[in-house]
Amino acid sequence: MFAEKKIIGLDIGSNVIKSIALKKGKKLQIENLGFIDLYQSRKLNKPEDMNDTVVVQAIRELLKEIKGGVKKVRTTFSSANSFIRQMELPVLQEDELKSAIRFNLESLIPISADDVEFDFHVIETDKTANKQSVIVGLVPSSEMKRHLEILNRNHLEPDNVDISAVAVYNCFVALEPPPEKTIAVLNIGAEQTTIMILHPSHFPYFGSVAIGGNTLTRTIERKHHTSFFDAEIQKVTNAFHYLKTDSKPEEPQGFDWKTAIFDLVNRLTDEVKKADVYYQILYGEEPISRVLLTGGGALLKNLDFLLAMTLKVPVDLWNPLNSDRIESVPKNIDGNDGLYFTTALGLVVGD
Repeated sequence: MFAEKKIIGLDIGSNVIKSIALKKGKKLQIENLGFIDLYQSRKLNKPEDMNDTVVVQAIRELLKEIKGGVKKVRTTFSSANSFIRQMELPVLQEDELKSAIRFNLESLIPISADDVEFDFHVIETDKTANKQSVIVGLVPSSEMKRHLEILNRNHLEPDNVDISAVAVYNCFVALEPPPEKTIAVLNIGAEQTTIMILHPSHFPYFGSVAIGGNTLTRTIERKHHTSFFDAEIQKVTNAFHYLKTDSKPEEPQGFDWKTAIFDLVNRLTDEVKKADVYYQILYGEEPISRVLLTGGGALLKNLDFLLAMTLKVPVDLWNPLNSDRIESVPKNIDGNDGLYFTTALGLVVGD
């Protein structure tokens, strides 16, 4: 009954690629956690250098550390061209549900429904009222083809491909108790931040904004007249909660870290407030009572404190590896390193 099953999750981010090997038994046992920072490892000097070969090689290097080899993986798809839509539909069989979703897509997305791949997750079913709440993830067919080709070049078979926001949602639902009041979860990545608003009685809200860790990198690059690579090193070693390199470079003279981070904070605050107002109008609920930050970008120094000041609600870091459902974590993972793995963990904790 409690036979263990190893599941591999692969989160292909813009700056960092993360992997996780998890065994499911009575509790969750994490056998391996690994990540490759494409800039710290000098595989990239600037975003324009990103190509499929770099990603393929990084994945190969990362997965070779997992004992027993890897054939099947659950992966996440992160793109500015991906969408999440929410639908209320009648209770239907799976094939009928897929047809109903496709029929409704034309009015919900800015591109043709024939040019997208989609999958869905049923959040809630009310048979009495004959309705079900569904999250639908959509990606352009051309980008999905490219994603699958990257896996194929590594001789990997996708067990599941998810949109990163859905993976984070699955991680929260699997590892955290349902919130008693309205809360927001911000997954801060390199290029974008996903905003989720959750309430125990209502459908969740999903949104994404083009604000992330690279927002600060580009500010440093522009104001200090340096390369993207040097700006990224400055950010990681001077603006994060901990050092990830053996030597810390000197801070750029005349650079105002406080102003740069405040600019990022104010932009995030505006987006969260807009989402909050929308959710209040939609469901008639009280405003957000608490904010949880996760993702690598959440490790920016004082980001939680500054957002608490501007949003005027408690803001905490959410490290899913601290969940009581997880029995063991590799010894190489310390402190809030777990924030990097929220998306990858969401891929493997679900059924």
